[in-house]
Formats: sequence, structure tokens, C-alpha cells
Amino acid sequence: MGDFAQNGSVATLHNFGTKTLKQMEDDLSLFAGYRPMELILPSLYSELEGSALKEIVRNISKVKYLNHIIIGLDKADRDQYEYAYSFFKELKPAILTFME
Repeated sequence: MGDFAQNGSVATLHNFGTKTLKQMEDDLSLFAGYRPMELILPSLYSELEGSALKEIVRNISKVKYLNHIIIGLDKADRDQYEYAYSFFKELKPAILTFME
């Protein structure tokens, strides 16, 4: 499979080892000028308690080429949703969906 595949309205990037981060970000910034891009970030509530997701959110918050960030939150109750809303608030604009 090539570096980029699109089946329907969701695209997937592959083979990250062939370009530098700067080259990939330059490409994505160029593509964003033609088609608005969104990131779908699935997450379990338990992942909010570790350090990895905090670092991911910190890095994503710096990205300029994303139009929206959609966070799918699973295994959460209403109180956990409220916490997650605050956890992801630095991602703008973000849409947070959850299933109890």
C-alpha cells in the first residue's frame, strides 16, 4: 500500500519511515489548503489517566493544518465525560463524543 490511502471519506497515512516529520507536515499543510482535514482520535477513559495521551494532546495542539479534532470517548460515564471535556480543551476546535 502507498503512503496514503483513501476509501470513502476517511483517509489513512502509511509508511511514515520514508519522509522526515518536517516533510510530512509540509505535505499535510499543502493538502489542507485544498481539503479541510480532521483527525479522529478514539480513546478509552482509562487512557486519560496515563501520561501518553497527555503528550499526544500536547503535540496535536500545536498542529495548524487540522480543521477539527474528533475524540471518540468510550467506557465513560457522565462525570468522566466532564473530566475528558476539560482534559481535551486545549484541542481547538474539538468535538467530543462518548458512549456510556
